[in-house]
This record gives sequence, C-alpha cells and structure tokens, in this order.
Amino acid sequence: MNRYPLQLRLPEGEIEAYIEAPEGPVRLMDLAYQLLGLSSTVAELGARAVERQGERVSCRAGCAACCRQLVPLSAPEAAMIHELVEELPEPRRGQIKARFAAAVERLREAGLLGPLSDGGDPLLHRSEEAYFRLGIPCPFLENGNCSIYEARPSRCREYLVFTPASHCDDPYRNAVGRLPVSVRLNEALTWLWAAMTRQPPGLVPLTLALDWAEKTGPLRLVAANAEAMIEHISRDIEAIAGNIEREVLASAKRLSDAGTRSTPDA
Repeated sequence: MNRYPLQLRLPEGEIEAYIEAPEGPVRLMDLAYQLLGLSSTVAELGARAVERQGERVSCRAGCAACCRQLVPLSAPEAAMIHELVEELPEPRRGQIKARFAAAVERLREAGLLGPLSDGGDPLLHRSEEAYFRLGIPCPFLENGNCSIYEARPSRCREYLVFTPASHCDDPYRNAVGRLPVSVRLNEALTWLWAAMTRQPPGLVPLTLALDWAEKTGPLRLVAANAEAMIEHISRDIEAIAGNIEREVLASAKRLSDAGTRSTPDA
C-alpha cells in the first residue's frame, strides 16, 4: 500500500492527511470512501468555530428530520451505496432493497421520479422542498438512527445545524441555522467522475442510488491512478471552497449594504 498526502487550504483551516491506496488503478468509489472522513473533519472544525461564537451544534441521535430530506450523492458515492447493499447478507439485503423500491414508487406516484432521474436538475436544488414534503425516510433509517453511520455519505456528514432541532421539522418554513461547511465533497467527487468518464456532471438522490448504479453499469467502477485522482480532487475541493467563501462574503456585504440604506438619518 502507498500513502499519498492530501493537503488542503480551506476557510476552516489547513488540513493534512494521508490516503492509503494500492499500486495500480484504484476504483474511484474506493477513494471516495476514504475521503468521507474529510467531510467529518471539516464539519468538526466548523462546529468548533461556531462554539467559539457562543452557538452549539444541536444535531443529536434520534432527530432524523434530515433523514427525510433529499440527500444528493456524487456518482462514486452512489456506486459505493450500491455495492454496500449488494454485499449485505440475506434477508437484510432484501429488506433494504424493498425500502429503496418503495421510495422509488413513492417518487413515481408524486411525479418526481422523472425530474430527479433525467438530469434536468443536476444539482437537485429545484426538487429539494417537493421531495421533503413527501416525508420519505432514508432506506437506512432505523429507530431514528442511521444504520450505516460509519459509511454515511458526505452530505450527511456536512449537514449540521445550530438552531433548535424542532426547526428541522420544516426547514422551508422555520429559520434553520446550518453550519457553514466549505467542502461539498459530493460536488468535487462528481466533477472528478465526470472528467474520468466524460459524462455530464450531476448528483444522484440517495433513494435512486441503486437504480442509477444498475443503469450506469461498468462506468460506476471507473478506476485510475490514486495519486492523480487525489491531486485532481484537491484542486476541485479548494476551488469549491473558494467559491462558497466568496458567496458568503458577497451575501454578507449585501445584507450590510441593505441595513445601511434602511437606517434612518440621525
């Protein structure tokens, strides 16, 4: 096994880590699995920053409101979920597949299956609220807890809030303060997968991961040199983080300017 350095300069701070990979081609989904810890690390750094400002992350085991939201996966994460399910022993595998099938049928009945699977909403933003209103639980949700917590996708790791948990019952009507995490690993992995496969970039709803993997076939197993992939994704992660930081600063400036204009003269 070789150890490849991963160095990132992010708004949360500098991160140095090592990724272990064998000689020869490495499947992108296997690299993605190793990178999931990066999302957790950046979220932890963000949580500490929020605590220094007097706030505290309110997410707790059993909340589970976010487990009914649309969870956007990168292509490698969708492939990883598909393989995870296929490797489950029976009858567990059949039970999980039945939950996925029920979720897909619910989306079909609601008229959301097409918009979510045809690539017309590549980042899935336009479908998020409509999906949430259906109340579809994640197929891995059991007794209010994640049954694949160690292998949970990057979005689940990065989505943390510091407002009361009750606000998450309807995040589209209640004020929800989300932890500012700059990574968005799912987007970076999607860019890398698109570059390697020459396919259009797009995110995959978790509940459609099994269908997506079956339709995608061998492309989900795409592999390459680990060092080259790590260099590529490091650039993408830093680029995405830079874009997010600029968006946050621009938004803060707009709010400040609006406040200045609305303040009456003394």
